[in-house]
Amino acid sequence: MEELGKPKQHIPIFVSSTYEDLKDYRTSVQQTLHRMETIVRGMEYFGSKPGSPLEECLKAVRSCKVYVGIFSMRYGSLDEKTGKSMTHLEYEEAQKLDLPTLIYLIDEERQPILPKLVDTGDKALKLVELKQEIKKRFTISFFTTPEDLSRKISQDLPEVLSGIGIDVMKPVGQSDEFSPITLINKFEIRPKKYADSEIILEGIVSDGIYRILPEEAKALGLIAGDAIKRMIDFPEISKKLSIVGEGKMADWLEDAESGKKGKFKIRLLFGTYTRVDWTDDGPFATPDSDTGYKLIEIPE
Repeated sequence: MEELGKPKQHIPIFVSSTYEDLKDYRTSVQQTLHRMETIVRGMEYFGSKPGSPLEECLKAVRSCKVYVGIFSMRYGSLDEKTGKSMTHLEYEEAQKLDLPTLIYLIDEERQPILPKLVDTGDKALKLVELKQEIKKRFTISFFTTPEDLSRKISQDLPEVLSGIGIDVMKPVGQSDEFSPITLINKFEIRPKKYADSEIILEGIVSDGIYRILPEEAKALGLIAGDAIKRMIDFPEISKKLSIVGEGKMADWLEDAESGKKGKFKIRLLFGTYTRVDWTDDGPFATPDSDTGYKLIEIPE
């Protein structure tokens, strides 16, 4: 709770992204950041300025304490002099200034994207190269809906600001208000509402590695044939959960010795699929759903 008589801290945050494809996302993020009593700076607030658009963008980046980069499937409008997009140049300016940085990439496996909002040709290649560079430098979060993106930023930003000596108010209504066990219990009752929330738990790896069926992989947006699951015991919530992983996280689950202790960053998953059962009259399709707990990081 905010202390009475304590002045509010309005911290400038630069939100960088392309615009047309991410308008709804930007609006949701701005609303969340305003509730956290930060000042949002980005293209919507430039108005009529004496400098060029690029000069004003970089000037705004230099005035901020934190950089938030949001990337979907568009590279953005190009600066003629450098051949780079405005979004790319904003990112580079933030790194020159060594600004604390949060990066969010759209989840291409789980979030539908209209073809008109996907760059092709040279711009697509430049975007791929930029994302590859970013992934090498930062721990990435993937987002789906505008609400999912806002929730992730509201969870991540306080820790970043705390690292530079600033405390901010967390917005009411985010999943941070729940303890891990409360959030999991709510997820088990209303999985669609609480899907994409993330928690960090301490656990102990159990025996047994299991394959994931194709219909389960499809429902949860996992890579069939690569994703696996393994039981992990979480004493702090008095539960054993079947944790799924793919790629590097599947490698970790596969190689971890039974009894290994550690911290696990987990994303709650929900998805739907069509189950096909064969009867004497032929195939019978039934809508169904599935839930899961995906390992996305092993925090230090």
